[in-house]
Amino acid sequence: MSKTFHVGTHSPDSVEPPSANPTSSAPAAASRQEEPALSAILDPVELINQIRQLPPSEWPYGAPQEVQAKMLKPHPPKAWIFEIDVRTDAGSHSLIGKVYATDRPDIYQVMEKLRQAGLGPGADFAVPQPVAYVAPLRLLLQERVEGMPAKKVFKLGNESERGLAAERCARWLARFHAVAAPAGRVADAQKYLGDAGRKCRLISGADGSFASRCEHLLERLRAAAPSPGAIPLCAGHGDFCELQAILAEGRTVVVDWDDYDVAEPTRDVAHFIVCLERLAGMHLGSIRALDGASDVFLKSYLASGGHPRVAANLPFYRAALWLTPRDDLIRAKSPGWRESAEIMLDEALRALGENGQTTARTRRWPAKWEFLPKSLG
Repeated sequence: MSKTFHVGTHSPDSVEPPSANPTSSAPAAASRQEEPALSAILDPVELINQIRQLPPSEWPYGAPQEVQAKMLKPHPPKAWIFEIDVRTDAGSHSLIGKVYATDRPDIYQVMEKLRQAGLGPGADFAVPQPVAYVAPLRLLLQERVEGMPAKKVFKLGNESERGLAAERCARWLARFHAVAAPAGRVADAQKYLGDAGRKCRLISGADGSFASRCEHLLERLRAAAPSPGAIPLCAGHGDFCELQAILAEGRTVVVDWDDYDVAEPTRDVAHFIVCLERLAGMHLGSIRALDGASDVFLKSYLASGGHPRVAANLPFYRAALWLTPRDDLIRAKSPGWRESAEIMLDEALRALGENGQTTARTRRWPAKWEFLPKSLG
């Protein structure tokens, strides 16, 4: 659950600028490199000054009169996310602001190109309207999208509601793959084979009893890996899942473009399905609880123009993606790491067509916080 911190308001008529709420722990958590941008956004005076310096092409709403910022997700060292309300003579403007630990103007540029490609605010399938990138603050300003988070539907909705949400997400992805220009690093099958090899070495190194299963899994993955060029690479979201999709009135919007890349379209499809499996395992008592929604998602994606060979390559990417999380848990041999490793290996092999070895009792996918000592949890 994300925490909310009020970080102050300011208008030009104020006698002196307010300070950040002392209950906010973010500045203390920031490293020396990150403190300048974070402290600046916590100071509404500096935020107003920076917005006033934006060209009219980026900020056409007039001079800001008052700013209020509220921290939503302090996730150092990567980024901090804020709700930002700016009052001007033209009215109030609600934005999302994201302060990055490192300079990321490329994200604004990618979002702008997606808008120009037909995924803008007026489209049925869209990205948030990019407003500006404020370089001195490493701050991305974008539209605040109002709507139902897809994650909430998959967690709490009925079967029909989940199916409709899955269809909307699938249609968004098919449209994105069709119109977006590739940009970013290449994440092809060989990249995921390499990642799988590293994860298997990490698991077998932590407990040698996993070694034979890890080697068997790697053999299966090598055999299932798609041939280079079998499906043309395309633009990839990099982290496409239910958490990033907002079901707004009349449109579906996908957020968080930090990990954009170039990949086979199957990767994004598989990532969404694997994330639904993990979500089901954490919140619905069984990894299999959202299999119906996953089926709707895949069928809707293919029916919306997705490459017909995506289904054939899906086992490889699903297996490889089940091996991606929880390196820190395994490396530190935290309580519960063996259970996580067991489930990852079992689900990877199941994706490749083998029957699993774990029992029904371990078909849950425990959240990381469940493995923390009670004193820390």
